[in-house]
Amino acid sequence: MRTARGGARGRTRGQPHTRGRVNTSLPVRDSKAGVTPHTQMEHIASVSRSSGLEQGGDALKDFKVQEQYRVFVGEKLHKFWTEKQTKDGQENILILFRKLREGIFASKRSDAFAIEVYETSLCLSSLFDSAIQTSSILSHLLPELYNSALIQPPISSVLMSLLHHLIAGYPSQKTYFEHLSRLSPNVLDRTSEAYVWISNLATSLRTLNHIRVEALSRHDVYSHILAVSKSSNEINNALSQDAVRALVERLRSKARDKAWVVLRSAYRELSASEDTRTWMAKCLLLSTGQTCASGLSLEEWIDGRCRDGHLRPKEGAVGRWIVCKVR
Repeated sequence: MRTARGGARGRTRGQPHTRGRVNTSLPVRDSKAGVTPHTQMEHIASVSRSSGLEQGGDALKDFKVQEQYRVFVGEKLHKFWTEKQTKDGQENILILFRKLREGIFASKRSDAFAIEVYETSLCLSSLFDSAIQTSSILSHLLPELYNSALIQPPISSVLMSLLHHLIAGYPSQKTYFEHLSRLSPNVLDRTSEAYVWISNLATSLRTLNHIRVEALSRHDVYSHILAVSKSSNEINNALSQDAVRALVERLRSKARDKAWVVLRSAYRELSASEDTRTWMAKCLLLSTGQTCASGLSLEEWIDGRCRDGHLRPKEGAVGRWIVCKVR
């Protein structure tokens, strides 16, 4: 799985889709002598900021320029995966894709190219934990852009949208249900395995059944659902699986914090007995010897709570901790 700061596995992910491949030899309009196409792309005006008044402000409304700009952004993204990843680097990539989406939206483009740009943007904003960007992308993509392009949304995009709303509104599920109501059975079959999984996950979160949440959010439980999902291209299929997993891990973290609030108010001390460790790992959605759903182990979590002042070792008792109550 690629994380926001992970390695460069699958370094070509996020490159333009192969259907209707862009001809990168097309000249950029209004090119100036001595100015390379790459330099022009670096400084191309944003549709939203120029409002068409700045010179070249409408350039990204042109379909061919959009396709050239997508190639340029793809090169930037490829370079990003091969280098040390930083928050600034993530934000710069998201800005480039946002500029391209603005041109697509302003030109009212709705085809496979537009879908690919929005799907890649959705995956990247999910991986980079940019909830604001994700909300903006989803407001145009699902179901509106898919409907306009007459393209069936892949289940990965549908699940990303629902997971986003579960995370953004947590613990409230108001926006999750509002978004779910907008998805027709053609988009998300109410008898499908994907719907059963996301519904059970939402119900378990709502009823604070954290052990059930832990079981449902293991990667091996939902990964086969994504295996049948077909995005706009094979590259996005792989990227979308990483994005879904990142969102699930973020949701597990939310549930873990909530579970700790419950445990902290109910117990005066914790022990390191085998039975207690197994139970706590499930309640707190942590990694165990049987499951590696989360990268955080019980030991690491306990060390973190001790640093936060939530726990302290019990004097004279190895493997026992006093729970420090909230004041």
